[in-house]
Amino acid sequence: MLARRVAAVVVALAAWIAPGLAGARPLPEPVPLEVRGEAPSFVVPPAGKGQRPLIVWLHGRGGDPRADCEKWSKVTVELGWLLCVSGPEARGGGARGWHNNWASSKRSVDAAVGAFLDKHKKRVKPGSNVLIGFSEGALVAMNVGVREPELFPRWLILAANDVYWGGDGVTELARNKKLIKRVYLLTGEKDGVVDNTRRVFASLEKERVKARIWTPDDIGHEVPEDRMRTFYRKPLLWLLGRTK
Repeated sequence: MLARRVAAVVVALAAWIAPGLAGARPLPEPVPLEVRGEAPSFVVPPAGKGQRPLIVWLHGRGGDPRADCEKWSKVTVELGWLLCVSGPEARGGGARGWHNNWASSKRSVDAAVGAFLDKHKKRVKPGSNVLIGFSEGALVAMNVGVREPELFPRWLILAANDVYWGGDGVTELARNKKLIKRVYLLTGEKDGVVDNTRRVFASLEKERVKARIWTPDDIGHEVPEDRMRTFYRKPLLWLLGRTK
């Protein structure tokens, strides 16, 4: 009897200490999304019902979009839909890339988002889309976001680089600045592109885009998987307007 009471108290404490943590319950598996003319992308549905934001993930060079979806779902499942786009370049073993070409990669992103919205548009909260890009995916995200701010008004750019602005990207930033709602830049202080990230932030400030920058001292180019939730929830909550 005593053992049962102790067990019940432990369960209750666990629920009180960590309410709503994604790790406290099984996460849904990434579901393949067929995209015409492209490699399949992957989707993780949100917890709960009703309209939810769409969070689009663009992997780095050599990233595995399915494996990335599993990692990111621990961060996003309580916030919204997660769409992990597959880059157009096959690099073997499930790894993908973007050919270091934002223009051709933009077609892959547009096709994946279009395929997703064909199925789930009614369950996506209008005006809430968040575009996340890491490393080579940041190259794509910066150029897609600045040219499609109505579709992607909120960006989380990981390892941003001012040399990524393709073609007339800076001009597009000036032209579309009023449609870009929020931008969050996160680059580790130990990352070789951290000064480039600061220059991207300066460009955003110049155009009076609502933006924040975070350069953690103990992080290099990539955030370890076991620290992703700690590092990424705060920026996402701010991007979605849930924190000041």
